Amino acid sequence: MGDLFTFHKENLDPEIRANVKKTLVYLDENMKDRELYEKVLDAWTLSLQLNGWKAIEEMPGSGMPEASALGDQSNHILVVIYTSMSIYRNLKKAYNMDFGLNEDMLMACAALHDVGKPYEYNRELRPQWVANDKEFGLPNLRHPSYGVFIAGVCGLPQEVLNVCGYHSPEGRFIKRCAYGEIVHYADDGSWFPLARLCNLNIPKL
Repeated sequence: MGDLFTFHKENLDPEIRANVKKTLVYLDENMKDRELYEKVLDAWTLSLQLNGWKAIEEMPGSGMPEASALGDQSNHILVVIYTSMSIYRNLKKAYNMDFGLNEDMLMACAALHDVGKPYEYNRELRPQWVANDKEFGLPNLRHPSYGVFIAGVCGLPQEVLNVCGYHSPEGRFIKRCAYGEIVHYADDGSWFPLARLCNLNIPKL
C-alpha cells in the first residue's frame, strides 16, 4: 500500500507523536526492531492527528462509542499488549516450544489493533453519522477498516494489516494469522471479564 499513498512523515505533529511514545513506553523498552517501533508511533500519530485527537488517552475506554467506558483508550491498548505477550510467552513456557512468532511483531500488532478508533470516535464526524445514517452509515467505517488504511499508509507489514482488519468480529470471515488469533483473544479477554467485574455494558458482536 506504500506505493499507492505517499506518506509524509515530516508532517506528523511532534507533540502528538511524543504523547504516543509516552503511552507506549512498554514498546520503547522492549522492542528490538526499532524501524518497526517507529512505524507503530507513526501510525498512531497519523490516526490521531487526522481525527482531531492529541493523545490516545483522550478517547474513552470503550470498545465502541455506544459501549460502557472504563478509564481511557490507553488502558485498553496496554492491557491487550500485556495480555498478548503473556499468552504467547506462557504457551512457549508450558509447552517448552518455540512456536516461531516474532515477539516484536506481536507487540506491534497488539499496539496497533485499534489504531482505527480515532476515526470511529471522531467528534466532528460521528454526529453526522448519527443524524443521517441513511447517507453515511453508522459508523461510516468501523475501526478495523480504517486501521488497515492507516497501517498500510505507514508502511507496516502484512501481519499488522491482518490484525488491524480482523481482530474483531470481521475475522469470522477469514483465517486470521497467528498474531491475529492471539490479539483477538487478548482483546476479548480484556472486555468480557471487565463486563462481569465492573458491571459494564460490553456488546457481543
